[in-house]
Amino acid sequence: MSELKKAQKKLNEKMKEGKNGKNEKGKKQGEKQSKELMNLAKEQAQIRKQLMELRDEMGENGEKGKIDKILEDMEENERDIINNRITQETINRQEDILTRLLEAENADREQDKDDKRKSTEWEFEPENMSPEFLEYQQQKKAQEELLKTTPVQLTPFYKKKVNSYFNTIIND
Repeated sequence: MSELKKAQKKLNEKMKEGKNGKNEKGKKQGEKQSKELMNLAKEQAQIRKQLMELRDEMGENGEKGKIDKILEDMEENERDIINNRITQETINRQEDILTRLLEAENADREQDKDDKRKSTEWEFEPENMSPEFLEYQQQKKAQEELLKTTPVQLTPFYKKKVNSYFNTIIND
């Protein structure tokens, strides 16, 4: 994210220089200006593409909507650059893009630091067991033993099923 922010900032400075240069010298030379505009548009498209890839990697996240807004502004800036309409509004939009990229980067950093999302495993505390619970466990074990020791006339298929059932109970 920080690489995108740096690239966008560099592009912003180039756009400001180009706008100021055009105002000071009147109209820049046609071919030279077209080449500069083409390079600016290409850089903006490349940054937008990288941001789209980053957004797709994020999956379902609350930041995705904010990134979509940044992408829309980048597309609008691209159109302005291509059509040679670099105005103060374009520069302001560029500043907004930088601000949003910074906010997204900070939010991402905060989310990495956030300890609230860590879980702790529940630990069984045998000393706090009530007498009723202990009695229930003893009755349950007695019933399981009774079922295991009392021969039941079952077909081989059902014997396998019963054995697998008891094995899962014991393992749990």
